[in-house]
Amino acid sequence: MRIISGQWRGRKIAEPQGRDVTRPTTDRVREAMASMVDSSLPQGIEGARVLDAFAGSGALGIEMLSRGAAFAAFFDINRSAAALVRKNLESLSAPRSSYRVFCADCLASAARGRIEGAPFDLVMVDAPYALGADPATQLAESLVKSGLLASDALVLVEHAAADEGPRPDGFIVEREKRYGSTAVDLLRFDGSLTIEDIDR
Repeated sequence: MRIISGQWRGRKIAEPQGRDVTRPTTDRVREAMASMVDSSLPQGIEGARVLDAFAGSGALGIEMLSRGAAFAAFFDINRSAAALVRKNLESLSAPRSSYRVFCADCLASAARGRIEGAPFDLVMVDAPYALGADPATQLAESLVKSGLLASDALVLVEHAAADEGPRPDGFIVEREKRYGSTAVDLLRFDGSLTIEDIDR
């Protein structure tokens, strides 16, 4: 797997062994996701604070760092995957101040309101397809209630094209794209809403 663009363009990063561990996002979809974000964030990717919630190899968050994101928090509950993310970042000599890797449940951490690097401008959710839209919905709403999102934050969700995408309270669907069996939905947080609005 190679980084598509930015300061580490063309550099290789390691993939997990065995698709039962994680399902790498294809180059085509990663490029499309980055383009969607870059054109939708007011300042583009440059300087953004990123949360890669189900990191796998870390490819999505690393792509954003390569393109100028200021910070990325990587979460994976699988110990081997979290170790691989660290290995990939170290292989690129990424500044230690630009990232943190957590072997932990991102949903639980968001619910507790404890994620270093917040408030986030961009949240990327590539949960196992078998879980459907629930993880993305739960994570987005927990981040809002915990005050961990910027006022115009984006949530980028990859899911199976056959499934309906997440529609968390307090978010507006900006774009929906399909790439074969994969779908990508871009949601924008409506920062004018209060927690009470979202709880209704």
